[in-house]
Amino acid sequence: MTFKTIFAPLAFEETAKLVSETALLLAGAFKGHVMAQHVRPRFTGYPPMEFYPASASATVMAMEGHDEAAGRYARALRAKFEDLCAASDAHVVPVPEALKQNGVTASWTEEVGQFPLNYGLSARAADLVVMAIPDAKGAHPERELFEAVLMQSGAPVFLTPRSGLSAVPRRPLVAWDGSLQASRVVRAALPLLLQSDETTLLTIGETDAATPSLEQAKLWLERAGVLVTSRHVEWPERPIAERILNQCEASDSDVVLMGGYSHSRLRESIMGGVTLHMIQHADLPILMVH
Repeated sequence: MTFKTIFAPLAFEETAKLVSETALLLAGAFKGHVMAQHVRPRFTGYPPMEFYPASASATVMAMEGHDEAAGRYARALRAKFEDLCAASDAHVVPVPEALKQNGVTASWTEEVGQFPLNYGLSARAADLVVMAIPDAKGAHPERELFEAVLMQSGAPVFLTPRSGLSAVPRRPLVAWDGSLQASRVVRAALPLLLQSDETTLLTIGETDAATPSLEQAKLWLERAGVLVTSRHVEWPERPIAERILNQCEASDSDVVLMGGYSHSRLRESIMGGVTLHMIQHADLPILMVH
């Protein structure tokens, strides 16, 4: 098991370089293929019904202006991506040609569709998705895209910090609570865990006695060949995510592996939750699976 197909949704100019560089870095470690995609939005500027009959020429002009602007935006993103591929010695090839090349490969696909749905659907055919941690103070569409890809793809999502990533993480911390999401993230992240120097398996407070314990999870990873150190800490008075980040610092961990949105997104938006706290406060990579 490895990360051979790494999906990079390039929706935003602000994070295109960061996402591309991280995806190429991971592809280099796993000798994989970076599948970059940009979805051009459909034209939605039709006049409201009460304004019909509208001028046909005005509608055509609006459509042409939209298509021209969307095309310029896509070409700029593609040029930036291909320049980064060249700097990383990644061969840009058509998707069907990837298996015929030696070394790291990359491809660019572009389609007209619906944001963020098309990205989430495309990510289903990938081993790993690379995205930037949504800007906590920035535009809502970044978080909307992250949530769509996480919830709709079933793929592990690697969120890279806004400061960038200089090397592939070697000291993961796994937030283990015996849940289905925790099990999925461990299984999905095995390629990363197998290349790690040491993995910290963290449990906070008491877990459901019916679910696999910390010891069982440790044995599972050790059988796979992962070097594991287990930690159990008491239930915190402050947010769980804060305790996870504190334990990352204590264990010198450089990436967090955890389930994403174990509770509903609505509940987390209203009440706050581990997922939201992590993406708002973490300054290290996070790998999540829903």
